[in-house]
Amino acid sequence: MNKIIYKYLLVLISTFSLLGCSDKFWDINTDPNNPSVVTPALALPSGISGSVFVIGGYYHALGSFWTQQYAQAPAASQWLEWESYNLTDDDFDRQFTTMYSGALTDLQYVREQAKNSSSWPYYSIATLVQAYDFQVLADLYDQIPFTEALKGSTILQPKYDKGALVYDSLFARIDDAISRNLTNVPASLETSDVLLGGDMDAWIAFGNTLKLKMYLRYVNVDPNKYKSQIIALLNENNFLTKDVRFTAFKAQETGYNPFYNTFVDRLAGNIVANKTLVNYLENNNDPRLQKFFNASVTGSIYASVATGESKTLLGTINNYATPNIGQIDPVYLFTKEEVLFMIAEAQARYKTSAEAQATYLKGIKASLSRYGLPEDTVSYSYNGIKSIIEQKWIAATNLRAIEAYFDFNRTGYPDFFSTSLTSVLSGNARPKRLFFPATERKTNANTPDRVPLTEKVWWGL
Repeated sequence: MNKIIYKYLLVLISTFSLLGCSDKFWDINTDPNNPSVVTPALALPSGISGSVFVIGGYYHALGSFWTQQYAQAPAASQWLEWESYNLTDDDFDRQFTTMYSGALTDLQYVREQAKNSSSWPYYSIATLVQAYDFQVLADLYDQIPFTEALKGSTILQPKYDKGALVYDSLFARIDDAISRNLTNVPASLETSDVLLGGDMDAWIAFGNTLKLKMYLRYVNVDPNKYKSQIIALLNENNFLTKDVRFTAFKAQETGYNPFYNTFVDRLAGNIVANKTLVNYLENNNDPRLQKFFNASVTGSIYASVATGESKTLLGTINNYATPNIGQIDPVYLFTKEEVLFMIAEAQARYKTSAEAQATYLKGIKASLSRYGLPEDTVSYSYNGIKSIIEQKWIAATNLRAIEAYFDFNRTGYPDFFSTSLTSVLSGNARPKRLFFPATERKTNANTPDRVPLTEKVWWGL
């Protein structure tokens, strides 16, 4: 219930910011919570906040556990099943449902209304955020409702489409979105676009950046399929140069950052720093350790826990370092350093090593600068793709952990993760997808048969 309240509080916050102090809002004959007509200006922040709620909440937490940035705290048990990979169809069921019934539906409404009125900036933003969401879902589940999804009562049981088909369709949608006439920007976008404030040049860069991310998913499938497109994007060099972040949080229980709301505030005492990441940072004298985590309450040290180790340890969360995420910290869809590391990988694969190394170093500097650290405060050598993905993994801490999880499934890096001490999987096997949700299995006859967690998605390694 708190999650539902939280989502709609964000929508209400956005609504207030759009309507300001208009006398019409306070008309006693009008119910502002149930308007007869919802405009794209009102629906867009709802769709974006719904996306942010899922991606910055449970999906961020999952990525952090499965890429060994976070671990289960001793004397607690909330996330033990995640560390043992003992998932069921009920895990992440609500997140899947929230994405489809909330974020994706709201964004589809904006797309349709904006297209009918030729309001192309609204159409393009909704299309790009929706494409981002679909891509994340396809990467988690491999098959998702897509071509028949979001049809309302017309199609109540949509078929599932394979991830490769979803990707091909999304490329076309992204190109359509960024090719529209985006010069006539409505004044309302300055407030209703709660990510980039109506900056359509930045949204075009968003589309290019999203395409590059998706093209790099093909490196294990057909590395040359989009080679010419990747090189063209690199030559054009019109990628995001700033964070894409959602900041409309409030320092009150139902307005918190979604990770903080659930994993720090309501389910406190469960999450600590993972030994894999802490050891890596300590071994390299990396000062970001003290920025990523809060020192332990007892001892003021950066003590950490290995994946699956919590049951064998004494003490409580107070004895260990914890994630440094605050009540109103932003949720990020892209960070500046993430984009630089993506470009570096593309350059390493399709351009020159010298170009890749130069961009790789820029990525490290951008991550250090985020925390107010001197750009030369730590030095890492360059060893191609391995180095790029390792640094991208470090920089993703507290910000973009779900992408670090996808990178690991795609590249096998970092290649030094420990084996979970409580894993129910054989050998060193790890989960590469999620189970299709229980709600879907109960209500949609087209839901595919269950696939093992260890089976790679279509682009996986």
